[in-house]
Amino acid sequence: MKAAFTPLRHAAWKTGAPGRSTCGQSASSPGSTLRRAELCAALLVLVLGGCVPTTTDTVPLSQPLLSPPPSESISSGGYRFEALSNTEQPPDLLVLVAMSGGGKRSAAYSYGALKGMREVMVPGPYGSRSLLSSLDAISGVSGGSFTAAYYGLYRDAMFGRYEPDFLYADTNGEIKSVYLEPWNWGWMVASDVGTNDYMDRYYDKTMFHGARFKDLMARGRPLIGITATDLNYGTPFLFSQEFFDVICSDLEAFPVARAVAASNGFPGLFSSVTLTNHAADCGGRKPGWLLRVSEADRRDPLSRLGVQAKLIERYLDPNKTRYLHLVDGGVSDNLGLRVAGGMMQNLAGSPRAISALGYQRLRRILVLSIDGQGAQDPKLAQSKEVGGLISSLLRASGGQIDRYNFDTLRATHEQLQEAAHALRTARCQIAQTIDGLPCGDVKAQLIHISLAAMPAGPEKDKLLAIPTGLTIDRTDVDLLVEAGRSGILSSEPLRLFLRDYATRHPALVAQR
Repeated sequence: MKAAFTPLRHAAWKTGAPGRSTCGQSASSPGSTLRRAELCAALLVLVLGGCVPTTTDTVPLSQPLLSPPPSESISSGGYRFEALSNTEQPPDLLVLVAMSGGGKRSAAYSYGALKGMREVMVPGPYGSRSLLSSLDAISGVSGGSFTAAYYGLYRDAMFGRYEPDFLYADTNGEIKSVYLEPWNWGWMVASDVGTNDYMDRYYDKTMFHGARFKDLMARGRPLIGITATDLNYGTPFLFSQEFFDVICSDLEAFPVARAVAASNGFPGLFSSVTLTNHAADCGGRKPGWLLRVSEADRRDPLSRLGVQAKLIERYLDPNKTRYLHLVDGGVSDNLGLRVAGGMMQNLAGSPRAISALGYQRLRRILVLSIDGQGAQDPKLAQSKEVGGLISSLLRASGGQIDRYNFDTLRATHEQLQEAAHALRTARCQIAQTIDGLPCGDVKAQLIHISLAAMPAGPEKDKLLAIPTGLTIDRTDVDLLVEAGRSGILSSEPLRLFLRDYATRHPALVAQR
């Protein structure tokens, strides 16, 4: 494509004295002026369209993949949690990690957290292993989705490659080129192409190399949950087969780079990523949990289950939702915790879900919130000047994020405790003792590890002052990575949780 494109670019934008350039010739008559204007316009369209990226849309679920109604899921298999093998993970421990938004600052911080997890060992009745190898799912939103997706594809090979591939790269320079370099202006002439399609292509070229969700599926657990925001409804949209089921689409062929681009599509800077809803092709099928939502829940404005049911039903009705327009996941959930919260909600709402997932042996749930989001600049309140439009947008969205994060943390904590209660009930209905432990020995904990929680001092001030963006100085990247690693290694709540998990098992107690 580049070889065919370069001559066109030079032909259209060649400069020189009047009369030497096709578009710059002096007009000798009104007719020649019109013809030359038409020629210039045609050449411009050829130039701008010569390297327009191909956009990827959803693919309808094939009939063999559809489950017979009524079933727990609209389709069978696919990239969903229960379909991924967990033979290597301990059956009594569930570990979920959520990586926040915050641009490359968050990407570097969460990468450091993964490094720290490699060094933390989890002793237990099923053998000692690293915390990193014990992960069941990683959700990533906005900047955190880069780290989550990259680790999901490359696992241990990530370490040492991620820095040159992404963290040290000048991604802001690529963004500028989309707007400033004429050969990247195809989004100006192609109605179905936007600025984020160019970023999709860039991420694929530099990091993901054609990977699809079927490649993530082949890697097994941890499940990688990339989250964007549906602009239609202002709610999170997760790239998992459960979400693609309700739009009757097959996620396996969808490019990982495009999902990451959607998750990072800051409104106003990038165009949305648009998906077609194929719900009409699924014959009215609905997920099993939706069929069990009571009318009381649907009428209750404070019922999380009822609110979620109403949202899903809007996707299932093609007359209400024909297209999804996805933007930055941080708009609806900058901590990426909604994925974990949704899983906990499913466990709390249905003993059948506990049985289906084989969770009767589960006794510990750990949710790690890795938050690289910086704090609001306190100097703004001391200054009369706010800054330009982009600065105002970033500050306004940052203030909203700070408020939403508290609500998200609180809601996730409540959902975890509800799930723990449901697990105790389900386990004790089976037997009073499971694996040598009381059936009621179930605990769930949310641990928030963040830049803002660092001890006060010059290092913290420097880290929090690093701007949210997609290009960061190499020295700042290294500082953020080390801060994320240190956040894991120095976490006292994490140490106590893992010690409690290991020492309460009778087999280990007997060995002491």
